[in-house]
Amino acid sequence: MICKIDCYDLRLPLKVPYGNSLGVLNEFTSIVIVITDEYGRKGMGEGTPAQPGYQHETPEGIWDFVCAQGKRFLSKSLEEVHEQIWQQKNEYPFGATIFLTALEELQGVSVLRPPEIDVAFPLVGIVNPPKSETLEEHLEKRLTEGYKTLKVKIGFGLDKDIEKVQKIQDIVGNRAMLRLDANQGYTFEEAYQFTHRIDPYNIQLLEQPFAAGVWDLIQRLAVDCPLPLMLDESIFGKADVIKTGELNCAQYIKFKLMKSSSAVAMAEEMATAANYGIDVLLGNGVAADIGCYHETLIGYHTNCWTAGEQNGYLKPTVSLFSKPLGFQNGNLIIPAGYLPELDEDVLQHYSRAQLHLER
Repeated sequence: MICKIDCYDLRLPLKVPYGNSLGVLNEFTSIVIVITDEYGRKGMGEGTPAQPGYQHETPEGIWDFVCAQGKRFLSKSLEEVHEQIWQQKNEYPFGATIFLTALEELQGVSVLRPPEIDVAFPLVGIVNPPKSETLEEHLEKRLTEGYKTLKVKIGFGLDKDIEKVQKIQDIVGNRAMLRLDANQGYTFEEAYQFTHRIDPYNIQLLEQPFAAGVWDLIQRLAVDCPLPLMLDESIFGKADVIKTGELNCAQYIKFKLMKSSSAVAMAEEMATAANYGIDVLLGNGVAADIGCYHETLIGYHTNCWTAGEQNGYLKPTVSLFSKPLGFQNGNLIIPAGYLPELDEDVLQHYSRAQLHLER
């Protein structure tokens, strides 16, 4: 039975602005809940919406959803709440994720259990040089930090993108793989030109060149594409995974909790992709500590060790956890038996709004 729900609407300032073809973020809007049952067990969930265009839910809408559902669910059973939230996941995927992952953590589902051994999960390094660094200085810094895969945002203009990627290829050489993310920024002609003018050397993949759900274009591009393709924004559940496999239109799928809405569902979707021969990776670069922690646990428990993108916890100036997740040699570090606790000072200082519900 749910006895207490604590809700926080947080604004977490970033160390440097985070930009892509959809816009620029100077802070994370992270909506967090903590659910407590009658035995004192707790589970926490987080939703951090990105720029408009990535998801249809707004930060205000997610907060309203969380507050409204929280008021309904006091004294309800965990199973009843899970069922009711699950029925709303297609309409409110981000809002549903906050509740479902908190419930799953509280219930101790296998893919969210703390690790029994020390975990060093490889991460992607983001190529996002601040004004104080040249591109070459920034790349050398990323490599020195131990990253073996670097992510480059493109989709800002065809010629500009090609020039940028070629310059990075020249600097990096064989020291790291490059993961290119167009963030839905291309027309078909632009994507075709880009993939045929770029040397495939050290390019791991091209991510989401077209708008979400534009299946005909990604299928056309895949027929004669020198670069492996990955879908992200187009994948919002198992049906989309199956469609990708049936159309044979991508070699990779990236999974994020905010789209699967549930840790258990995400693990099942990853298994479905693997059954189609699709390579799986995970991680959300626009997520705070809770989301990155949960995604890393899923990767650990499902034996998915491709460099993850759950590096969002490194971007804010503060951590939500009193004992922050670690970082070493390009890896996210979780000690054996790690049980995170929220930092109350951070919650109080960075909350724009709070709601505390108790029986």
